[in-house]
Amino acid sequence: MDQTQLVVSNGTQHQITPHRQATDVAKLCKDIVTSTAQNIQGRRYVRVEGWQSIANAFGCVASAKDVERTETGFRAIGQVRKMDTGVVICEAEGFVGDDERTWSKRDEYAKRAMAQTRAISRTCRSAFAFVVTMM
Repeated sequence: MDQTQLVVSNGTQHQITPHRQATDVAKLCKDIVTSTAQNIQGRRYVRVEGWQSIANAFGCVASAKDVERTETGFRAIGQVRKMDTGVVICEAEGFVGDDERTWSKRDEYAKRAMAQTRAISRTCRSAFAFVVTMM
């Protein structure tokens, strides 16, 4: 059975439209997203935990790869992958610059981890931002 099929208790299958799936995911993940959102300069931002819960509800997993030191900071590539097939549905880049006030004096392992976190958040946002608008 594919992700767009819903089995009802009597055993019949019904097609789930992408919009219906998105509204169901929005309802399911709203508490997680809103309770973990971060306030930055008066605006609320979805944290990586919220993005990962949305990805998971769509049958996906988000991860980061290829973390590397560049001349000006750390770069990582984020991916969203379908769990059942392993197919990558979205990629994006995360970066932590050496010139960032918050990160300039931090240990390298912390900068690498933040580049990964930003990559995961960016790729999930690219794939699933429409869900947050439904919350």
